[in-house]
Amino acid sequence: VASAVGADMVLVANGGLGSAFDELELNRVLCQHYNVRIAGVVINKVRHDKYEQTKNYMTKALMQRWGVPLLGCVFNVDLMVGAKHRFRHYSVDDINLITTSLTRFLENLRSKPSRTLYICHITRDDIILGFMAEYQRRMKSNGAEPPLEAALIVCGRKDKYPVSKEILDMIMGLDGAPCMIVECSTHEAMSKIHSYTPKLNIDDKARVNTAVEHYEPYIDFDQLLKRTTSSNSSFNDPDGISYDELRRL
Repeated sequence: VASAVGADMVLVANGGLGSAFDELELNRVLCQHYNVRIAGVVINKVRHDKYEQTKNYMTKALMQRWGVPLLGCVFNVDLMVGAKHRFRHYSVDDINLITTSLTRFLENLRSKPSRTLYICHITRDDIILGFMAEYQRRMKSNGAEPPLEAALIVCGRKDKYPVSKEILDMIMGLDGAPCMIVECSTHEAMSKIHSYTPKLNIDDKARVNTAVEHYEPYIDFDQLLKRTTSSNSSFNDPDGISYDELRRL
């Protein structure tokens, strides 16, 4: 695509030295083959204790070997927001719709993979209370048992199955309890989860602003603009491996 529209490219690799350079070299060869100029390189997700080492090494290596500048090194963070609830990420393969008794549900809660997402209807007060009770029990174990990483989604159509005030007070009163109430049927909830693909888009202002605030301080945009407006942003490494040679490996 870059070759077709005549655009320059910025190569991005995850933190590390050897592995990052190998990934960059592979992409450099592809860019060279398709006659696409490389404006620069960004190293992403760099460990704090390796930041200066990675930045200094990559700056020298890229310029000496390719004549390409390091535009930035970006610190690694586990989560930009919601670190307190970092365990609330679940695989669609570990979703369970609860249709069993409370006793069987509690057995599953203690025997199934720790990070399981459960879905129940809002009329199942017994399941909601059982989940809350297990959460409290784990909290009071003082580390004797692992924290409850399971989560519960309570489903019910709006104005048809209202949650009782008492149940709602219990849910809201447990700080950090992994429980969510949604105004749709269990079938609709499961369908939405299975079909959802998380993507960053320009209309999601909160996530876009968070990403900008995180990356902007670490990237040299002046250098990037200078490279993309220059007619001399060479990426050619006379001693590097050719694309045809790479294909034969």
